[in-house]
Amino acid sequence: MTQMSKAYEHWNEIMAEYDMDIESQEERVLNIMRRERSDPALAPDEPAPMTLKPFDGEVGSSEGVMKYTYMNELTTVSEVIKDVAEKIGVDVYAVTLVRAGMKLSNKSWTLSDYGVKADYVVYYKVDRVRVTPC
Repeated sequence: MTQMSKAYEHWNEIMAEYDMDIESQEERVLNIMRRERSDPALAPDEPAPMTLKPFDGEVGSSEGVMKYTYMNELTTVSEVIKDVAEKIGVDVYAVTLVRAGMKLSNKSWTLSDYGVKADYVVYYKVDRVRVTPC
């Protein structure tokens, strides 16, 4: 009987966390988002490491691989492209970023908007037609 009551208490805690007593699903989602934003797991400006690799690089090769540290929730795609272009010596218009087979095309979005987390690998692609030395 005590195990059943502990299980019931645990179930109530889970339901309270997801606001199951609120009938409107939209309001439930908003409450979960409010809670998450009021106490984020990571600070927006916390440094996060990631690896940048050339899109057309050889498997297992470390040529062109860069360690990169970005600010969680703040660093935009355009900032990363600018840094990569400076490091490899090409124009910013020749560089694009790719993660999980998807081009990170909206340059004003942050890396976290695209789902990039700490220790992820993001590939950079250089359009050789657009390359002009800096």
